[in-house]
Amino acid sequence: MQIDVQGVTRHFGTFAAVDDLDLAVPAGELTALLGPSGSGKTTLLRMIAGLDFPDRGRILFGGRDATDLGPRERRVGFVFQHYALFRHMTVAANVDFGLRVMPRQRRPAMAERRARVRRLLDLVQLGHLADRYPAQLSGGQRQRVALARALAIEPQVLLLDEPFGALDATVRKDLRRWLRLLHDEIHVTSLFVTHDQTEALEVADRVVVMHRGRIEQVGTPMALHDDPQSPFVYEFLGQANRFVCRVEQGRVRIGDALIEAERAGLAASVQGPGIAYVRPHELDLRASGTPGALAELTIRHLTAHGSGVRVELIDAAQPPGVYEAELPRAVFAERGFAPGSRVAVLPHRLRAFPTSPQP
Repeated sequence: MQIDVQGVTRHFGTFAAVDDLDLAVPAGELTALLGPSGSGKTTLLRMIAGLDFPDRGRILFGGRDATDLGPRERRVGFVFQHYALFRHMTVAANVDFGLRVMPRQRRPAMAERRARVRRLLDLVQLGHLADRYPAQLSGGQRQRVALARALAIEPQVLLLDEPFGALDATVRKDLRRWLRLLHDEIHVTSLFVTHDQTEALEVADRVVVMHRGRIEQVGTPMALHDDPQSPFVYEFLGQANRFVCRVEQGRVRIGDALIEAERAGLAASVQGPGIAYVRPHELDLRASGTPGALAELTIRHLTAHGSGVRVELIDAAQPPGVYEAELPRAVFAERGFAPGSRVAVLPHRLRAFPTSPQP
């Protein structure tokens, strides 16, 4: 079931939570709505669910206008952050609830309901806990019960609002993998809201990055990580070092470095001040005085990080003043750097954006 959001706007007073937004979610895709608090992602999800309604615009399910329909007419399954399970009901009864309250003409027979509940509990690997109550389950198990309950009504669309937000880091990681495998098995068009970049990039087929009620960028996890199209996306999707730069005559100048504008992701016509971004693993550290450096910085702190070393660098003369690089341990040891060492910082790769309007 494809979902199309066309020109949707939603205000709360004078605040535009969602602002003239267009989005297409292909059938069978697992899409993440990613952004900071207040970016509009949960408001958008609730409007797609039929729990809230736009001031302007349309929402289509499979080409059919569903803007004024409620959740039942849209046949959506919704999974909340805090499970919303009925404490007085067993696991099996919770999963059966959506079937039991269906209109009589659509409600399956008792035998079919029981069989469907068994299948779903086996699907979410909780068949052996059917007779337990929510208070007897872990957080991860409760979330799987909530997901089974959402799937019981055989929804056209599955919507999840921060589904792992209430869980600890280890459980979240396990459930992320499990949700990805489950989606590959059931292929229900699914959207989930998260502010966790790792979660979105690991689980989703596509990620929609939102900011201030608008979409900043849509793409596959790899495309977003490797080719951010705005400063916001670059900074939001992981650690990034910022360097003030100037673009003149097709080249980007940062410190002593001159880099072709095309190599920095800029059109040759761009001119004027800008900001350049470099990921920690894209920075190289060399001996002080090495030509072509972005800056001369001082090593403040070292942290072992898997097979590499994370290096914290400082320079009060270059805002924001704190930088981070990641080097393989062997390379770092070979160069003999230590806290207090003054080093030249060179980029393997960078991306620049103009900070003034372009003609």
